[in-house]
Amino acid sequence: MISIENRNAVTDLLAAATLRLDEDELESWVECFEETAVYRILSRENVARGLPLPLFQCDNKNMLRDRVLSLRKANVTNPHRDCHVAGLPALEAEADGTISVTSSYALYQTDPDGVGRLFSVGRYRDRIRIAGSAAKFIERVVIVDMFSIPTMLSTPI
Repeated sequence: MISIENRNAVTDLLAAATLRLDEDELESWVECFEETAVYRILSRENVARGLPLPLFQCDNKNMLRDRVLSLRKANVTNPHRDCHVAGLPALEAEADGTISVTSSYALYQTDPDGVGRLFSVGRYRDRIRIAGSAAKFIERVVIVDMFSIPTMLSTPI
């Protein structure tokens, strides 16, 4: 059983992470993760076949920080705004005290001319640890249903 306080901490984390991505606050998005957290993006096809090859992977928070820094300073990307639409999370308590969370998402992107399009749909599979009243990601796995990404995968999903 997951207490209402822990449920609230998890949903607060999910909402904060989504809002920070949509507001292009990537530096504060990274703060939603523990230092040893893993963030990876996999195709649904690879997951179904048991193939571990990710489209993208960061093995700790420093790698996430580096990715954000490279987006800000070095990479040339397609200018856009993100808008995530997230489904209600399903929570499950794990024996080690963490919480597993599964939720669906749709990610829309709008270009500088105001033209929007569906960029990606899929599921988040998260492992979250709660310390005190704060929840943080231990692992965030994004499973994309659309194997073909229409443009460069630059910002986090």
